[in-house]
Amino acid sequence: MSYPYILHKSGAEIKEEITVKQITLEQVRKGERFVLNGVAFIKLDEDREASFVVSEDVVLKGIAFDTQEREDRNNYMYSGIQEGLDEWASEHEEIYEAALERPIDLLSMDGMTDYGKPEVSVRMLTVDEYRKYRALIPLTDEVYWLATAYSTPSSPYSDANYAYCVNSSGALDNSNVHNPTFAARPAFYLKSSIFVSVDDDEKGGLETYDMTELLQEIARRVGEK
Repeated sequence: MSYPYILHKSGAEIKEEITVKQITLEQVRKGERFVLNGVAFIKLDEDREASFVVSEDVVLKGIAFDTQEREDRNNYMYSGIQEGLDEWASEHEEIYEAALERPIDLLSMDGMTDYGKPEVSVRMLTVDEYRKYRALIPLTDEVYWLATAYSTPSSPYSDANYAYCVNSSGALDNSNVHNPTFAARPAFYLKSSIFVSVDDDEKGGLETYDMTELLQEIARRVGEK
């Protein structure tokens, strides 16, 4: 399905047709942008009929990692920021229904395994995931939290007050979990079979595809006819 848009620039009407088409998420290439339920995402990877994605920008601003005084207050699974993302997802029905539960590795930065690998659907990137996919992840104006703790209560050098974040420059940092000035940026697995919206640009570009991507693109275009 295509929708024409009229772009305006410097007060003059410049008519340029931009079409938006619907394709399945499995047809979106790694590093490419798509829209679901009004939210823009970047596809990071494909795994077991699911696609790992991150939002193009932050979705919640001015949120602390957690505000409680629990001993494990930097344990992502019990944090206020996870509750905030759950609420955000519940307001986006298509996203909520397409999100799949997968393990998240909450290994702390100092190697403690206390927080385990719980199953969760909508959540945030870990430090390891951020480093793995950094080349595909757009920068944001807001500093945003990651799900990785600095340490855990059982560590000899325990400091459960800190969790990791990403600065606007893309650099890793850590901050007190009570800091209310950062943002949340969801990253999770979606069903690869769902339909999503992408910009329809058929003006060449095939020279940038590798052989596997080229065959997939040809099959997709043939299937649309």
